[in-house]
Amino acid sequence: MTQSARDLENTFARAWTLLLRNPVILVPGIVAGALQTVASIAVQALPDEVALLAALVTVTLALSLAQMAYVTGMAGAAWRHERTSLRDGWNALALRWLAAVGAVLLLLVIGFCASALALATFGITVVAYVVFFIYTIAAVVIGERLPIDAIVESASTALANIVPTVAVVALIALIAALGGWLGSLAGRLSDTGGWLVTGLLQQIIVAYSSLVIAGEYLKLTHPPTES
Repeated sequence: MTQSARDLENTFARAWTLLLRNPVILVPGIVAGALQTVASIAVQALPDEVALLAALVTVTLALSLAQMAYVTGMAGAAWRHERTSLRDGWNALALRWLAAVGAVLLLLVIGFCASALALATFGITVVAYVVFFIYTIAAVVIGERLPIDAIVESASTALANIVPTVAVVALIALIAALGGWLGSLAGRLSDTGGWLVTGLLQQIIVAYSSLVIAGEYLKLTHPPTES
């Protein structure tokens, strides 16, 4: 399925409306951020720097993966039913975490290859990586696809809808840049205030981006409704 610029505009607007109606979608990110802070403090006791780095990376990846699956599950429910709850995210995480892990591992391998070729291709491989695999987690969590199937579906969906998909990526990048600028500005006024504003903006960006991607995925692929 292809779509017009008006369809894409409707997705952006609808995603914002759903976020305002379901602010609970911010909770998983806030909890994940708090847990990461606690874990970072806890692992500081490790005497070995290599072990410390490995522990931090592992914790960060695990929490990021859990947050992606949780928030994507909530975003899918919000699009389908207008409302979502923490239970929707928990169900998505409980049912799809293994497939999500597999998809993320494959994405890491593909991303490493894209990064390795970035210099020779003037960054084109990295841009292509972001564009063609943007729907992967939505395909795993919402579409209930297996990891490889999710990657293939994401790439084929993006290829068939390359202009709106690039627009989605560009919008998310622009919003993230704007959020970073606002957080930096708040940090100049107050260290604590800047930290709080930056953290809140990050979670808003993650939630809104997840809603946009989930909405586009549902519009373009029409996955089966969960029973």
